[in-house]
Amino acid sequence: MKLRQRLGSANTVVVKIGTKVLIDREGSIARDVFERLARSVAALREQGRRVLLVSSGAVGLGARSLGVSPTLVGICAAAGQSALTSCYHQQFSRLKIPIAQVLLTEDDFRNESRRRKLFHTLENLLQLGVLPILNENDVVTCSQESASSSRLFSDNDMLASLIARDMSADLLVILTDVDGIFDSHPDTLGASVMPEIRSLISFAGKGKIHEFGRGGIEAKLRAALHATELRRLLAVIANGKTPNVLEKIVEGYPIGTLIAAGEME
Repeated sequence: MKLRQRLGSANTVVVKIGTKVLIDREGSIARDVFERLARSVAALREQGRRVLLVSSGAVGLGARSLGVSPTLVGICAAAGQSALTSCYHQQFSRLKIPIAQVLLTEDDFRNESRRRKLFHTLENLLQLGVLPILNENDVVTCSQESASSSRLFSDNDMLASLIARDMSADLLVILTDVDGIFDSHPDTLGASVMPEIRSLISFAGKGKIHEFGRGGIEAKLRAALHATELRRLLAVIANGKTPNVLEKIVEGYPIGTLIAAGEME
């Protein structure tokens, strides 16, 4: 409970929104979810918090609009990125919140000059009251080596972790289509959400990390733990379709799974 109470003091918040939150089962934009999340982000900003979004969804939107397989990542991203940004612009313009699209590659983190430029650009956007919306530039980064272990990030979950680190965030929120990290496969009878996780090593040692099932939840857990170990921030993995999800998280409601470094109290 002490850690949950600390969420209310988070000043800089990085929110990662997954594809399955924003796109329905038919591949169309979940406009009601977009609207609720936009209002939730606006609520955090009205509280004086700095918010950055990392958003997936471009590939899924592009696949639907072109009628091709989402495995054609670069092509789908090229077609879907403008549609995704348009959705965000439509929702946030109603709330009088300006947005800025930022597409990133590994070079933006590996090259120190580019990393500093990225940091200063994001800081300036926040100072101007602009909401940065970040995404991996899949048009130029997708390749056979995308899953290489030498990569800094190969998904938006780890990208969000890196942004949280470099922006000295206090809280990383990863929104997906399940209620958090379950103690067994979510479809298993009696499965329940784990309220808190402290250590990947002890957790993985039980073999559970491979049992989570759908939604790429393993990648989300690894990204959250990566951020908490590097930055000593707090992270929460929660269901992005929950009404007022961001407000509830910072208010300390027991939703989702809280991730923290082992020694934090």
